[in-house]
Amino acid sequence: SDAQMYCADGYTGPLCEWCTSETQFFDRKRGCTDCPSPVVRFGILTGAVAAAAGAALLLKLAFARNKARNGRLSSQLAGLSARVGLLPKVKILVSFYQIAATLGPIYGVRLHDDFTRWTDFMDAISVDLIGLTYPDACIGPMRERLLLAGLWPIVSVLLGGAALACYALAEWLLSGRADSLRRDLVRVTLRRLLYWAILVAYLVLPSVSRSIFKAKQCVSFNVNDFTGARRSYLVADLDVLCSTDEHRGLDAYFWAFFVLWPVLVPLAFLVLLLSIRSEVRAQRVRATARASRFLWRDYDPRLLFWEVVDMGRKLFLASLVLFIQTDDGSSKLLRLVIASVVSALYLAVLALARPFKRSADLYLACTANLLLACSFISGTVIQLCESDEDMCKTLVGFKSERGASEFVIALTAAMLAASLLVVLFKTVSAVRMPTVRLTSSGRPPVLELSPECHFHGFISHCWGTGQDQTHTVVRRLQLLLPGVRIWLDVDCLSDLGRLEESVADAA
Repeated sequence: SDAQMYCADGYTGPLCEWCTSETQFFDRKRGCTDCPSPVVRFGILTGAVAAAAGAALLLKLAFARNKARNGRLSSQLAGLSARVGLLPKVKILVSFYQIAATLGPIYGVRLHDDFTRWTDFMDAISVDLIGLTYPDACIGPMRERLLLAGLWPIVSVLLGGAALACYALAEWLLSGRADSLRRDLVRVTLRRLLYWAILVAYLVLPSVSRSIFKAKQCVSFNVNDFTGARRSYLVADLDVLCSTDEHRGLDAYFWAFFVLWPVLVPLAFLVLLLSIRSEVRAQRVRATARASRFLWRDYDPRLLFWEVVDMGRKLFLASLVLFIQTDDGSSKLLRLVIASVVSALYLAVLALARPFKRSADLYLACTANLLLACSFISGTVIQLCESDEDMCKTLVGFKSERGASEFVIALTAAMLAASLLVVLFKTVSAVRMPTVRLTSSGRPPVLELSPECHFHGFISHCWGTGQDQTHTVVRRLQLLLPGVRIWLDVDCLSDLGRLEESVADAA
């Protein structure tokens, strides 16, 4: 082939950055390197997962031995986490880095070699366990890589389901095999499995979609300066020419997994949220809604579906943008320009819609999208500096691409710092904030309503003298019990003749 004429022995591809040996992979610093033992690498991953599960089990057993003291401590920690709103902040942070990690592989932004450790950190947060565990080139042909990328999350869900089933079976056997407990355990296990499946799908969807699109992501090279002829190679396998029979053979795998992940997963989430929207808006949450609370709990009930909207944004920026200029989009600026515009537009919509229950989460999400837009704009600068250092200094102002890379690193690090500061501030505020708690658990009461009621309480007063005092009582209760719904005549009474119905409508 042409590569054999100008590449050293053992190397091939348009840039001589692919190894001819199937037992080696290319590393930018070390060249062709022997593939690590799959048993050792996946053994380490399995061991880490098993160690985490074992630690969680030991912690649970330790708490179970001293329920009185440890139970109160765990309740206090859970209550503090709920008041701080830790989960939505972690979701915002993870979403930011899942998109920021695509600057190199999708948008062609190559940071300076001195910052590879920071890019490794962003890749770790992107939740691509297979890519972090084992080099792609060592897994095998592209077909096998696509199958592994599209199926490993399903295997994770099934393994989690098996673990939950074993745990439920152990509980049932230890309880004396009671029939009533068996039915309850089945329902609880199914709810836990639904929660686990939602969590896995949410975390891996951007990285899995990006791995699927590797079957379509090509890069074009000029092969003849006189005629301007170009040739496109598959980025994930630089030994494969695009638009050949070998490349077209991947289409069936690509479209099957494209329908399964970027299409069906968001649709499944949307259908699930549609089925529970009446329960959530009426605050009469049943089993399915509780099991899927990961998707809706942080948002205002009127914008229950915002998680699906945000998922669409992440999918577009982290994978669907690859449909733009499939052959040479990573070497041009159009993807970066479109990503900057989409991030800016989403920031405006986010600020206007205000979907989050907590203002701190809204401010953090707006900050994340602002920093993302700045990162994409800085990526444009890096590409300009990489193409011509004189243009970088004259047009942009940086002496080299290192200065632009430092700016991107500062932006991505600022997101981590902002998240930590917000969590710290909310933790201090939550510790100092007075709240009503149950003496039995030390936690705020669960404000759920029965299907027959729409209010938690009913407060009446003497029309002549008690109006101001009852209004004050209600406002104080609403401050001490966020989310409580109390019937008050000024807010709720439209017909004096229906006063008795209002009393019956309160729990």
